[in-house]
Amino acid sequence: MGEKTEIVKLTCAEISSLWGTYINDSMVICVITHFLETVEDPEVKIILEETLQVAINHKDTIEAVFLKEKIVVPQGFRVEKHVVPNAPKLFSDIFYLQFVLQLARFGVTSHTTALTLSAREDICQMYRDFMGHTALLYQHVVHCMQSKGVFVRIPFMTYPQEVDFVDEKKFLTGWFGRRRALLGIEVTHLVMNAINNEVGKATCVGFSQVATEPVLRDYFLRGKHVCSHLLSSIHDVLEESDVPTAMSWDQNVTNSTSPPFSDQLMLYIVGALSNIGIAAYGSGISTSMRRDIVSMYLGFMSKAGAYGEDGMNLMIERNWLEQPPQFEDREKLAKRNNK
Repeated sequence: MGEKTEIVKLTCAEISSLWGTYINDSMVICVITHFLETVEDPEVKIILEETLQVAINHKDTIEAVFLKEKIVVPQGFRVEKHVVPNAPKLFSDIFYLQFVLQLARFGVTSHTTALTLSAREDICQMYRDFMGHTALLYQHVVHCMQSKGVFVRIPFMTYPQEVDFVDEKKFLTGWFGRRRALLGIEVTHLVMNAINNEVGKATCVGFSQVATEPVLRDYFLRGKHVCSHLLSSIHDVLEESDVPTAMSWDQNVTNSTSPPFSDQLMLYIVGALSNIGIAAYGSGISTSMRRDIVSMYLGFMSKAGAYGEDGMNLMIERNWLEQPPQFEDREKLAKRNNK
């Protein structure tokens, strides 16, 4: 197996997955570094320390693969450049837990995807290990939040008592007339998307207070309004079926106006949250069987996509967007060789 690993080159999927994981872990290290500097609750501090260790371990493991394969190591985000030392606390300890919870959820999903796209045994084993580390972190942060009474559960529902079959086509409708009650899987995705947008909204509120460039402050405020609009739509659908809605996280932003992170890092974080949202809306579409909910998610994807694209343009204008791995432009190479 060792000899095969030496001979078989990494695929584009494996390189791209490793690259993306490395960039995200470098972001996590920066964010958690500030969180650890300002955390007050000892139990939350333990969770943050575990999160930091997991991110450092994953980043170092991937860097070793890049060096071995003679692949350029991404620049990513470095603490000394993107974290402001001794900056005032911008978010509460409860928000720290919620942020780590979102990171863990995304990590489990992204590592699973990377595993299913990988073929080389050492990379498959690496992502199996990463999944184990992240799943354990998820369990720890859920337990911590439950012990503090701040974990938002997916709503309970009545246990099914008998097998039933759909016998009416209006099961799929939702635009006109009386809508059917929501399915359990539909509620699950609606509530998860509501929580995602609560976190995104609080993040945008905090970053709008501390961004140094006026255009970025406006961009983050726009993100707050986008999240509020999406939340309102989700809550309307849930309330129509008498389903409890997610709690608000706005109160977890302090009144600090001093930036704990660079504008570049904050812009990347909001962009990453937008991408997570788009993926979550896609998952919601795939499991929803009411046309009005599918249509709503499509609208969400359009709004989040437009917002994320504007953020990427802001990064490109400032030369902040690191180029992901890409295939050679053969036409460009041919023209260069003809000179």
